[in-house]
Amino acid sequence: MTQAQTQTRAKVSDDQIKATIEGMAAEGDKPSIRKVRERLGGVGSMNRIQRLLLGWTEAQKPAEAAQAVLSETAQQTLADLLQRERSAAVAAKLEEVADLKSQLDDLSSEGERLEAEAESMAQQVEQMTAEAAQAVAVAQQQAMLIERLQDEQERLQAQTQSQTQALATTEAKLSMQSEQSQRIEQQLAAAQAQQQKQAAALAQAQQVAAVTQATAAAEAKAAEAAQRSSAQRIEQLEQAQAAAAAKLDALQQRLDEAMQQRTADAQQHAKALAQRDEQLHTEHQKSAQLMGQIDQLSDKLKAAEAKKGAKP
Repeated sequence: MTQAQTQTRAKVSDDQIKATIEGMAAEGDKPSIRKVRERLGGVGSMNRIQRLLLGWTEAQKPAEAAQAVLSETAQQTLADLLQRERSAAVAAKLEEVADLKSQLDDLSSEGERLEAEAESMAQQVEQMTAEAAQAVAVAQQQAMLIERLQDEQERLQAQTQSQTQALATTEAKLSMQSEQSQRIEQQLAAAQAQQQKQAAALAQAQQVAAVTQATAAAEAKAAEAAQRSSAQRIEQLEQAQAAAAAKLDALQQRLDEAMQQRTADAQQHAKALAQRDEQLHTEHQKSAQLMGQIDQLSDKLKAAEAKKGAKP
């Protein structure tokens, strides 16, 4: 609402309007509705100004009449003339003027009432406008809050999706690691089975070597030459047996170390698998060498027995 509209509805008392009318008259300026309202600063009800100006004008008529200087004879003559000239038409006209004045007063009162209603309605419109502006501001704040909440929801959805993808990737890695661990365990079981077979073969070779050694000792008692030869062969067999036992101990120690490092190897999947493959390959080579040595030892024993049988 503008400042001019606020001033238009500003309250102006009847005393202020009357003082303005009297002030203009004292200055020699004939008061009118428009002039009085302009002197009041463009405020005040036109109907109120009209009513008060009419009342002031009526109040000025007796004073104007008192200012006229007439002789008593002239006044009496004028009174007689007015009395003779007064007729029913004049009386009716005066009655009509009174009715019109009464209607004018009623219209003025109705105009004031309508202006008061207009002012009340204008105040209601002003209040409704302020409430509407406040409602628009609240709606804008709510819209901004909704927008922020939607952005936050989208961010949380994106974060949840990212975490879900990361969880799926982690589960896939754990599955792969589990499969690798199972493969390593299977390879270790195979290596242990192979080592058990090698240990059994070594035990059998040791038994054969013991039998051979006993036989060689008996034969050594029979013949010094054969004894020396058998002693040498037994010594070689013992050396071979000791070497075989040392290799078996080393193999068992490596197996123990491999079992102790099983957990660490499971955590380092790719590296552990490569290390196990290399270790198994090395063990296979050593086992093959050991079996070769055992075979050589067995061949030597067979050759010694053959020589013993061939001796007269």
